[in-house]
Amino acid sequence: MKFSTIHTADAAVLLSLLLAPLPTAAMFRCNHIVADKQQFNLEPLGGPHSVVMSYIQGDTAFNTTYTVDICRPLKKKGDVPKREQCKNGSRVCAIKRQIELGENGSDLVQKAIPIAGELEIQGGGALDPEVSRLSVVDPDSGKQGLRVVMKGGYDETTSHVKRKQQAIIDFVCDENRDGSEAEYDPEDKYERSDDPLEARATEPLTFRPAQEDGGDEDDDAPTKEVQLGIDKDPSLVFVSYGAMEGQDNTDVLRLTWSSKHVCSSTADDGSDGSDGSGGSGGSDGGRGSSAHWGFFTWLVIIVFLGTATYLIFGSWLNYNRYGARGWDLLPHGDTIRDIPYLLKDWTRRVLNTVQGSGSRGGYSAV
Repeated sequence: MKFSTIHTADAAVLLSLLLAPLPTAAMFRCNHIVADKQQFNLEPLGGPHSVVMSYIQGDTAFNTTYTVDICRPLKKKGDVPKREQCKNGSRVCAIKRQIELGENGSDLVQKAIPIAGELEIQGGGALDPEVSRLSVVDPDSGKQGLRVVMKGGYDETTSHVKRKQQAIIDFVCDENRDGSEAEYDPEDKYERSDDPLEARATEPLTFRPAQEDGGDEDDDAPTKEVQLGIDKDPSLVFVSYGAMEGQDNTDVLRLTWSSKHVCSSTADDGSDGSDGSGGSGGSDGGRGSSAHWGFFTWLVIIVFLGTATYLIFGSWLNYNRYGARGWDLLPHGDTIRDIPYLLKDWTRRVLNTVQGSGSRGGYSAV
């Protein structure tokens, strides 16, 4: 008895797991992101992409590399110590470095902060993505695109207090940008097995001056924190990182990412096309076939349900009113029984008509 009870409990647990809803990360497909009944394909922006913020104090540079992969968890390349990489499941990661300048300078990783990802089993939370149109959440900006909010990260202070982390990325429509322009190649390397964007900055970098208004500079003052990159406007831009307004225990990383892949011309009505591209050319046909197939599917379902309802209600009525049994339960049971014979007779008539029309007429006596 105890054995069957244990197995019953195990079966109940297994059934609850099977019936549980899919995790939000599984539902967050970067090639099928839907906002305001519009579908966007951000798969071309997949893979690790980084922004490096830096400032100099004396002979030391302090770099923070923010790396994001909107399609899948980040994975460090090579054999990297755990303390120098974010937790497994991270989608957005910040790594702080202290670099001693000069020929014999050292490079020390101070901290790795998982900002967003599926980090529930790592001490954090769920990714819990939120997607909205920029024209809705920030109408005053006049920008078109998407705002993606990703959560789940955490940072532990020196006093062992956990601070929640999240990333807010504004994907801004720019028909002239692919999304990888002027991106800096950081010290931290990640696997990019299927990253279609390989363009990274290769030119030597210089720090911009602390004062850009032409005033006298203080040599002893620390250099203003700047985003590293070649002398062009990058597509992926750092905006800010700090405490969320109204929530002192939560830090927010804000990025802006300009790309043609979030323009309205690459959006459709949210139907999942066969090519998964979400582009305007060729998506119309997918929408048309999907709409027609949906109409006929519903038509078949309605006819089936109507027929089933008629048979069930008629059988119940015959049973309760007349005490019918067997074939007599079915409404118009005699007609249903005669259907095979009616079809046979109809088929014979059709064949006779076809054969008669195909025969040649003869002569008749006058």
